[in-house]
Amino acid sequence: MTLKAEQVPVVPLYAGFWRRGAAMLLDGIIMISPTGIINVALKGSPLAAAAVNIAVACAYYALFHSSAVQATPGKLAFGIKVTNLEGGRIGVGRGIARYFSVWVSLLLLGIGYLMAAFTGRKQALHDMIAGTLVVNRKADPEEVVAGSTTMPVTLGVVAMDVLLMIAPVGILAAVAIPAYSDYTIRAKIVEAISLGSALRAQVDEARAANQNFKAGPADTSGTQYVRDAAIAADGTITVRLVPTVANGGSVVWRRSASGAWQCSSDDVPNKYLPAVCRR
Repeated sequence: MTLKAEQVPVVPLYAGFWRRGAAMLLDGIIMISPTGIINVALKGSPLAAAAVNIAVACAYYALFHSSAVQATPGKLAFGIKVTNLEGGRIGVGRGIARYFSVWVSLLLLGIGYLMAAFTGRKQALHDMIAGTLVVNRKADPEEVVAGSTTMPVTLGVVAMDVLLMIAPVGILAAVAIPAYSDYTIRAKIVEAISLGSALRAQVDEARAANQNFKAGPADTSGTQYVRDAAIAADGTITVRLVPTVANGGSVVWRRSASGAWQCSSDDVPNKYLPAVCRR
């Protein structure tokens, strides 16, 4: 395959690291919806959800890259496409191989992706493994073979790359802040659990000595997150939290038919309770 004399090679040709990163981010945003639907539909089977997500992602990238447009929606938006080393359209098999080769780039702490910034034809590691190039979508095979320079970083690329850099921070905050909030509430409920344990010990000691335990309000001095506590005539122990903790819910201890203590709550969400108290 040779370049015709009258043809002028596409300038620029190769998709650089930042343009590829912007396309990758846009594709990632597109994949959020199907991933979320799959995770909800298969929430009780995490392994099945993971397998289906991998299959869907593989189909998305392999089929788009091997299609007539040779690009995912993200790549199309930034004017680039995937070709073989001769500038031609890749097959589905190579598209699948390229998708799983991306995992190699990721497993190397992203270094495989970073290689696109330094290699001569702006190939990432997975491109080298799969024998592919990412180029200007206007380029024909002869122009790809002839080679040229790297596509410039435009304002749209910069904007998307900024989002690419701040998105992980936002995602981390979206996960970490609620998790930390839940942790602090669980830590506060520990105070109620500890007080309940102490009151259980009082009841058990009185019964062991064949004495009547003291029913009625219990001493909550020294506690910060307990509103009040009480021991009922039948030995049931109720500890109520302050309104700012789990909306002032209660943790209750009762004896089962076998005489063992059982912990429960009707108004404190399970995620805040220790495992032995969950419904």
